[in-house]
Amino acid sequence: MNLSQPLYQLASDAIASPAGEAIRCAAANFRWEHAVTDQRAADYNAYVGDVDTHKDWKAEHKGYLGSYVHVPNDLPRSSECFMPANAQAHLNEQLDNTYLLRLESIGHLFDHPLVSEAANNFWQRFFNSQKDLGKNSLPDSSEALRTEFVTQWNAQRIQARPLFATFLNNFGGDLKALLKTDWPHILRDGLGLTHWPSTAGKPLPVALMCYTVDEVRQARAIAAKKGSVASFSRPTVLDAEMSPAFIPAPLLPGGESYGYTLDLASAGIPDSFTPELLTFPIDYQAKHIKALGFITRGHALEEDQAVLAARNRHIQGLQRLPGCGGFGEVLA
Repeated sequence: MNLSQPLYQLASDAIASPAGEAIRCAAANFRWEHAVTDQRAADYNAYVGDVDTHKDWKAEHKGYLGSYVHVPNDLPRSSECFMPANAQAHLNEQLDNTYLLRLESIGHLFDHPLVSEAANNFWQRFFNSQKDLGKNSLPDSSEALRTEFVTQWNAQRIQARPLFATFLNNFGGDLKALLKTDWPHILRDGLGLTHWPSTAGKPLPVALMCYTVDEVRQARAIAAKKGSVASFSRPTVLDAEMSPAFIPAPLLPGGESYGYTLDLASAGIPDSFTPELLTFPIDYQAKHIKALGFITRGHALEEDQAVLAARNRHIQGLQRLPGCGGFGEVLA
């Protein structure tokens, strides 16, 4: 990524290393990112300005997300991810229609003053009767419960955030079979969600969401006046908060250059990767909620040194991809 001189200095390993492994890894991501256009990089550099500490950079980066990526729903423009300035990261708009998976943390909804009653009623009705989530029609009282929950959930999603997702096919392709497994931890680990759980000893309620590529395209068509030109993009360092668990992927030709998640459970150099993409935000429907569960235990990368070692293995795997031998670097 084409960084301004102050950010280029902060991103260098020599400057970032003394700040700790977490900052070092996050800074390395900016050096390895190839999918950010010069135009978007220039906008980012101008927004962040001449910061001289990693703490200030992180704060300005978060501000950038609020202004350009996590845009309010009522703004007359879409997230930068789907705008012309991000063209280099856009995926093939003609992706085959298939199922997408997304893991949602929903614990906060039980404490939300406007959603808590609907959330608790929904959970109590469906957690122990999850087969009903897959039914197209239910008794009126049950249908009203899930409709009310989804309606209120959508109403409090006041930002048009891009949705991080992957393909069902990369987790076996059979949703019923996946639901018979320990899917909350399998997906948490496979999708590199190091921040879940965030509180030791407190189970984190999660929902497994499943929607289609066509539904994403339809959502973008409805919002066409907001300037978006793409329904899907690959994640870049400018699309989420700075994180050592995120690693840019090599930029491959053909509009199918996905991101690749860091597998928290992998102990070796990976020979395959889970693709990750950003989808244009959609309003959830009751049919999108396929299962409810808890994340109850930590993962293997709780310590910074473990994250660094896993990142190095991930990079070594990426370097084995065709034409990617020079991508990234192993951080000693």
